[in-house]
Amino acid sequence: MNEEVINIKNKFDNKIVEFYEKSKKRYYITIEKDDLLDFVDYIFNELGFRYMIETGIDTPGGIEILYHFSFDSRETVVTLKTLLDSKEPVVESISSIVPGAKWIEREIMDILGVKFLNHPNPEKFILSDDWNEKEYPLRRDYDEKKNNN
Repeated sequence: MNEEVINIKNKFDNKIVEFYEKSKKRYYITIEKDDLLDFVDYIFNELGFRYMIETGIDTPGGIEILYHFSFDSRETVVTLKTLLDSKEPVVESISSIVPGAKWIEREIMDILGVKFLNHPNPEKFILSDDWNEKEYPLRRDYDEKKNNN
């Protein structure tokens, strides 16, 4: 485990829900959504990791948001994971720390229905303006047949 990952573990030891080392260069850290901005600020601003992308998945347990960061000089990727309630998926936007997150957060809003608090432009991004506001095409309960008639 490299020094940067050890620093993350040491700094946030009591706030890490789960730590998983997939390989010597790939780590997953599960956190509570209320701790997200502290982790992102430290990883991005203090340690200098590069923001890669955010992804969202509708799992049986809720909407999981994954924040992928790379420490390029060590070829290391750290992913922060947080689980949101499927009925009301709300999490703070990281765009105040990582401006590059604005676009993908808008996409996740459209396709999974996640509300990113304090997002600077929470408008539709990839779905048409007449798309049903309560239908999210990447949700497990989305019925494509019903929505294509």
